[in-house]
Amino acid sequence: MIQRGVNDEDIPELVAFARENGYQIRFIEYMDVGNSNNWVSDKMVPKGEILETIRRLFPLEEGARKEDSAPSVDYRFRDGAGNIGVIASITEPFCEGCTRARLTADGKLVLCLFSDKGFDLKHLIRRGATDADLIEAISGEWRARRDRYSEERLEAMNSGEYKPDSKKKIEMISLGG
Repeated sequence: MIQRGVNDEDIPELVAFARENGYQIRFIEYMDVGNSNNWVSDKMVPKGEILETIRRLFPLEEGARKEDSAPSVDYRFRDGAGNIGVIASITEPFCEGCTRARLTADGKLVLCLFSDKGFDLKHLIRRGATDADLIEAISGEWRARRDRYSEERLEAMNSGEYKPDSKKKIEMISLGG
């Protein structure tokens, strides 16, 4: 977790290290996953500040998302010395294009990182569901999904109505982030 005003000062050093050693580095805005991380937006370093900090030393060109559903937007260093990515699920939510789901260790299909529940696939499997049954169940759940928590959170933050504890979520440790 980046502590605002402390570790965000390390961004240039991390980027320099990645460039010197041929690594691609990704930054992610501090997210309110689960209920136990006591998330507040004041602790978050937004994408714009991350990029501004990097651009002061290393000019960047915006690339794009590799796919519409990719969480990271990539940027190339203008001098050709690699690239970086930034995941901005707080300030630039990508719910509409999301194609990710997670299967928990206890057999629940979770369709959003910020969900409070999952669909019980284990129960279907134990009842003898065929592959076709599972595909039909998963497809039906996906078509019916209305998860757009990140977009709703941003709307609430922009209107001043966001309350960090307003929605219970499955803990990230159970989802495998």
